[in-house]
Amino acid sequence: MKTYHFYGHQTATVKTENGLTPRDCYDVLSDIWSADTCAPRMRGDWSPDNKTLGQCSITAFLLQDLYGGKVYGILRPGGNYHCFNAVGDCVFDLTSEQFGNVKLDYNDCPEQLREVHFAKEEKRQRYEKLKAAFLAVMPTIRPIRKEHLERYGAIYAAAFSGEPWNDPWDPRDAVIHVGELLNSKQAYGLEYVVDHEVAGFILGTSMLFHYGRTFEINDLAVAPEYQRQGIAGRLLTHCLDDVKEQGIVGVHLITAGEGILPKFYEDYGFSKEKRVILMGKEM
Repeated sequence: MKTYHFYGHQTATVKTENGLTPRDCYDVLSDIWSADTCAPRMRGDWSPDNKTLGQCSITAFLLQDLYGGKVYGILRPGGNYHCFNAVGDCVFDLTSEQFGNVKLDYNDCPEQLREVHFAKEEKRQRYEKLKAAFLAVMPTIRPIRKEHLERYGAIYAAAFSGEPWNDPWDPRDAVIHVGELLNSKQAYGLEYVVDHEVAGFILGTSMLFHYGRTFEINDLAVAPEYQRQGIAGRLLTHCLDDVKEQGIVGVHLITAGEGILPKFYEDYGFSKEKRVILMGKEM
């Protein structure tokens, strides 16, 4: 599971209309922040290892576009303000890592207005550049859609025919497999869309027991051309957040007994069941 270090990441659960949390935005922006978007006075010290340096105001106002809320500023030596976001009770600062171990005080800070900041033409231009780059690659995480069944089947067949499963899935059978799950009254799932194309999906069903309703993740698949970009982890994180809000008391799944997959799920808090085992009988 990816770890984050920006201020407020633990509680940054607000979502855009596209279903993105501030953590998702941080992932996208990490590939966009550059010396060109850095404040000119800091540009000489900017590096990929310190990618949030000089990005605070333009990032905070971009996030205000996405989430609403207000932008506040922490007065820094020299008279400049370090900007961060507040959306209701959710406070987060995507560019706090530039200060290293220095602890900032986020209490009782003055509100910052874009009209004031963007009076500087170079800052407005950096904001426009950052925003355009972000919107060009911004993904969408949204509820699964039955009209995308054929795409889900193609993704499933391609993903599970490759490593580490190497199962010889026929795409037509994969469509039937996913369709049977989708048609369940207790089905819930999400799709991950990049540039109007479904890149991956997660799908499962819930069931009521004496101790509460549980959710089983049946499918988590990402198209091969989109793999190794963190999409599976984002889908899993969003799904877990959603079913928790729905009152689900536990989540379980079946995966490979060895290899990379058990470690992947362990990183998201899963562990091997001790009281039950998977049994089967060939017919």
